[in-house]
Amino acid sequence: MEKKLAGAIVGASGACGRELVLELNKSPYYNKIIVFTRRILPEWEPLLKESPSKLVVHKVDTFDNLKTWDKELIKGVDTCFCCLGGRTKNGAAEFYKTDYTYYVDFGEYANAATVPHYSFISSKGASSKSWFSYMKVKGQAEEAIQKIGFPLVSVFRPGLLRNRRNDSRWGEAVAGIIPFIDKIDVKTLAEKMVMESVNYHLKEEPKPKGAAIYSNKDILNIKLL
Repeated sequence: MEKKLAGAIVGASGACGRELVLELNKSPYYNKIIVFTRRILPEWEPLLKESPSKLVVHKVDTFDNLKTWDKELIKGVDTCFCCLGGRTKNGAAEFYKTDYTYYVDFGEYANAATVPHYSFISSKGASSKSWFSYMKVKGQAEEAIQKIGFPLVSVFRPGLLRNRRNDSRWGEAVAGIIPFIDKIDVKTLAEKMVMESVNYHLKEEPKPKGAAIYSNKDILNIKLL
């Protein structure tokens, strides 16, 4: 592969996002990672010193004005990754803003900058017809993003997320030992998202188009071509 890839991320300080930054940084296929974040993590400091041209961090105060960001900031980016995630316990309005509005706004921003691939984390059971608010909002976001017009949208629907370095949750720790519950380590999820993006850009024409939706099992089965 002659062409090196560039990626942009929102949600980089969260459980999955921080793993994605590390995976992209060590990938030989990516030579630029653009991070939009409200807080800069200490673990990025060595990366910024070692490879300042590879990792570029833009500190932002809010994602509310995301669609107005300068498109030049992601010019030439191959894949935009969205790893944002809210909690329903913070209120329905706040959850909707994080998991629907920001997801769709980042997609529209990326599409306006002619980014060909949008990759984001949804959830197992996501459906706009769900009676459960969490699953319904996730499903609504999936549908809205697929209508934006990207050549390819990659939807990751993981099961239970395990081994969060930033946010250990007692309920998830208990559920994680139940054998029949779909589960995945956040580091593994990040690895597979990077692999899937590389596979898309490596693939000879015709490339896949539309939406690629990955269940937890599908995610675990992703391998680098």
